[in-house]
Amino acid sequence: MYRACNARMSEEPADLATHLRTETLAAHQRFEQKLSLLSRPADRRRFLAVLERFHGFHAVWEGAIRRRSAHAAFHAGRGRLPHLRRDLAALGRTHSEIAALPACHSAEDLLACEAAAVGSIYVLEGSTLGGQVISRALQGEAWLPSGGFAYFNPYGQRTGDMWRGLRSWLGDQDVAPEAAVDGARRTFRLLEDWVAA
Repeated sequence: MYRACNARMSEEPADLATHLRTETLAAHQRFEQKLSLLSRPADRRRFLAVLERFHGFHAVWEGAIRRRSAHAAFHAGRGRLPHLRRDLAALGRTHSEIAALPACHSAEDLLACEAAAVGSIYVLEGSTLGGQVISRALQGEAWLPSGGFAYFNPYGQRTGDMWRGLRSWLGDQDVAPEAAVDGARRTFRLLEDWVAA
């Protein structure tokens, strides 16, 4: 795994964000199709279960970034655990129930090297764009928490600025592009197995 993290292509792609999007499109589509949040009538129980699984992922993944990643400073203002806790509480989960949710310990492995972490961060930040689509689709649901789900729309009107900030940050990263792609693909696979199972 570390060899892949250090391997470089003979020709570097000009734009890492575009390269990541292109090379992970199939994995992204497979995850969205399997999760299928909007392909059936939305209900409270389904979204509660999905948010609980996302909590188990983020509890490990965000903790690992804070402890192990050189990208902790960049990610500091982008954590989504507080949003998940707010949403779960709004759906009726108590503090102790949230604390007892199962953790996705494999999420820590996604940060095995800096290039893989870059790819993984790309995936989670990219989900805020799709989250806006989900937020709009859920408007008017009687069971929806007041103000909607914070997890799916953590940045609100700042989403575009935050995405541009991510793209700029990606442009500054001196990592092997294919190792970043591998990290992004592994993130999609783990989310598929953990959240969409």
